[in-house]
Amino acid sequence: MPEGHSLELAARRLSPIVGQPVTGGPLCGSNVESVEARGKHLLVHGDGGRSLDVHLGMHGRVRVVEPGAGRGRFVLRTPAADVVFAGTSRVAERPRSRAAPPLGPDLLHGRFDAREYLRRARLVDRSMAELLLDQRVLAGIGNIVRCESLWERAVDPFAMSSEVGDRTLLELAVTARRMLRAGVRDGGRLPARVYRRTGRPCPRCGGRVASQMVGERPRRLYWCPACH
Repeated sequence: MPEGHSLELAARRLSPIVGQPVTGGPLCGSNVESVEARGKHLLVHGDGGRSLDVHLGMHGRVRVVEPGAGRGRFVLRTPAADVVFAGTSRVAERPRSRAAPPLGPDLLHGRFDAREYLRRARLVDRSMAELLLDQRVLAGIGNIVRCESLWERAVDPFAMSSEVGDRTLLELAVTARRMLRAGVRDGGRLPARVYRRTGRPCPRCGGRVASQMVGERPRRLYWCPACH
């Protein structure tokens, strides 16, 4: 699933359509005022209070092509370029006031609200592996950053959040934010010390990296049982 840095890069790729009239597809008849990433949502704001909320799902993608060249179910057309939302993208047109669902503090944009993050993290007791993927707690973390942040801070992914102190929770947020910012700077690349390295040596302790599906909406977790 695309992570917050991927959406930020996508928003930057869409800069040519800002200020352009939409001649076909979603938001047709409006002018594009701005494009922004919010957590793992891509928001295209039109005038008249209309916005497009794009969530890329597991394998969605955004392509910018020549005007008139876009093909597919969701194509936003402008004189400057066509924007194609493909794969598992979910696209919804909404009033701008509720363009994206309620999200936790955004790790990439604006001043990070640590107090609000801690408040949300304490609302429900669950494993740390599940907490970090909850966009209502922290907006922008996907599976790679989840696994790599827990590994880097040596936090047991199966520890309950009630067992983890505020300092550790904040350290995880700082680590995840640094990774996402580096991903933007490096054109999308993220570290992979444990992610998709099942059975390989842990770079820190030499133990074997393990993996299993976890959570109500199962995602594969990668971690080192020997060094958390």
